[in-house]
Amino acid sequence: MKRHKPTIITDGGPWAMHDMPCPIHREEPAVLNLGDGIFHPSWKAQREGWMLIKPPRWIKWLLKKCLKNSIGKRIN
Repeated sequence: MKRHKPTIITDGGPWAMHDMPCPIHREEPAVLNLGDGIFHPSWKAQREGWMLIKPPRWIKWLLKKCLKNSIGKRIN
């Protein structure tokens, strides 16, 4: 799967235009926080309660371990 590299156009002010879709509602644009450069879910998704979270370290470790163990193995 090819990763989408968004096009961001800004004039240096608080506004920017981009073409990054929301990960929850693909038809809506994501919200770009110019303060930290992170794309957040669309306003519609945020009204529904969706938000970004930073996962705890143990979840990252578990995912890394599971993915490492599953690569190259066939699941029956």
